[in-house]
Amino acid sequence: MKLDAVRRYRAQVEDVLRMDLLRARQDLQDAETLCHVLDTQMRATVERYSAKASAGMAPDEFFEWQAVCDSEAAMLAQAQQIEGRCRDEWHQKQNDLRDAMQERRTLDRLADRIRLTHRVLQHRVEQMQMDEAARRTSAMNGSHNLL
Repeated sequence: MKLDAVRRYRAQVEDVLRMDLLRARQDLQDAETLCHVLDTQMRATVERYSAKASAGMAPDEFFEWQAVCDSEAAMLAQAQQIEGRCRDEWHQKQNDLRDAMQERRTLDRLADRIRLTHRVLQHRVEQMQMDEAARRTSAMNGSHNLL
């Protein structure tokens, strides 16, 4: 496979990883927002529960409030787990993109070196051709001078 084809492929991979990172970041932001909403909701429920409890409540009402608090706590815990997984995925996507960018930069440097080597060799060939032409001209002038 030619270097240019590999470089184009690596650039495409990098673009795909960049899009994956953006999606992972959006997922993380959504998870953070959900956690914040659930946390706020749970705090409001606890405040309402505390106000009711200080005024006194029947056992049935206590169990209802307890069930609501337990349910909200479970939803928040689940949302926090999802947020953690999203954060881990986001970090992994960052690392993947960083690695792909490094590979592309390495290939770019290799392509630059190859182009430079090609220019140097081309310059040497041209110089050798000019030297040969000068030698021939000088040899022809020298042979004409002898006649």
